[in-house]
Amino acid sequence: MDNVKIKIEKKSENNIDPSYSMIITADGKVQYNGVRNVKAQGHRVIQISQADVLEMVDRFKMIYFFSLKDKYVSDNQNEPMTIVSIQVNDKFKQIEFSKYSRAPHSLNNLISQIQMITKTRELIE
Repeated sequence: MDNVKIKIEKKSENNIDPSYSMIITADGKVQYNGVRNVKAQGHRVIQISQADVLEMVDRFKMIYFFSLKDKYVSDNQNEPMTIVSIQVNDKFKQIEFSKYSRAPHSLNNLISQIQMITKTRELIE
């Protein structure tokens, strides 16, 4: 699997919810950037195994990520937003969802699993 890119971006304007982004590539490179309400602000690079990257790709497949809607947003424009995307070769999907929308719980579970696999949870919480 040569061409894999996973992106997660959490945006929040309040003083509670974390704002950060991370990009994970096929070679296991994790680029984290903590913006606000996180333990570690700024840019960090973490290396994980390619097997871990493949595990994350499998987790996207397990929740049928490519079959989900592109957006799950509520009417409240001030809610924290999450954007998660994956590219595997020429297949790409991005989902945007707000904190209190009716997004499937599997999306938040997926992000938690990615945080555990990439060891970025301790940088965020």
